[in-house]
Amino acid sequence: MSSIKPAPRNISETEYMLTLLRCVHVLDCITELSLWTFIAELELMDYVTMRLCLHKLLAAEQLQYGAGSLKNHLYLTEKGLEAIKLFGERIPAEVAERMDTAAPAFRERISSAQQVRAAYDSAVRGDYTLSLSVMEGDLTLLHIRMRTKSRRLAGRAMKLFETQSPKVLTYLYELAQNAQSEKPPASGTRTDIVRHSTTEYEARHTLYGKKAQLDMALTLPSEAAAGAYLAQFADTAVAAEAAEMLCKLICNLHL
Repeated sequence: MSSIKPAPRNISETEYMLTLLRCVHVLDCITELSLWTFIAELELMDYVTMRLCLHKLLAAEQLQYGAGSLKNHLYLTEKGLEAIKLFGERIPAEVAERMDTAAPAFRERISSAQQVRAAYDSAVRGDYTLSLSVMEGDLTLLHIRMRTKSRRLAGRAMKLFETQSPKVLTYLYELAQNAQSEKPPASGTRTDIVRHSTTEYEARHTLYGKKAQLDMALTLPSEAAAGAYLAQFADTAVAAEAAEMLCKLICNLHL
C-alpha cells in the first residue's frame, strides 16, 4: 500500500518575507533577476509572492537598492539583519540549510561571467609591479597597478586575486555608494575621470599603503558618482585606511 503524502505546509507571509531576507543575506548583494533565479531553483516561493514580499521589505527599509554601479542590486539593511536575528528561527531548518548549501556555488556562477586577470608588469628583487584587472565583456570594471617591495605580498596577490576580486569590487563599490551622500567637487576639466560612454566613467587615483602603492581605475556609471568617489580620498586618513584594506583584501591577509 502506498504511503499517504502529507498535506502541503501552510506558509505564512512572515515566513516568506524572512526567507527572502535570508536569501539576500546569504548571497550578499544581488540583482532581482539573480535573486529570483536562486529562489526558483530552490523552489522557495512563486514569482508573485516574491514580488509582493520584496515590495513590503523595501517599504519597511529591511532591504534597499544600492547606488551608483550597484543601483540594481539589493542589500540587507540593519533593520533586515535584526529581523533575521530575532525571527530567523521561523524558517524551517531544512529550508535554511538548503539555502546555505546552494549559495556559495550560486555566487560563483554569477562571478564566473567576469574575467579576472593578474600578471607581472615587472619583477626584480625588491621591486615588483603587478597588473590586476576585472573585466565584464569588453568593459574593464577595475584595474589596479600594484607596486610593492615585498616578494611575499606580490606572490600572494598573483595567486589569490582571482578568488579575492569579488570582495575587492564589493568594498570599492560600497565606498562609491557611501560617497553618494557627499557633495563632489565642482566639475571642470579633470584628468582623474575618463569618460568612456554616457554610463561609463573611469575614476583614477593612487593610494599609498605601508607595503604597497596602488594605482586605481574604477568604472562608475556617472561623472557625479566618480567625482564623489574620488573626493573622499582627499582625507588622508580615509585614503590610508582604504589602501590598507585593499592590500589585505587582495592578498587575503588577516583583517
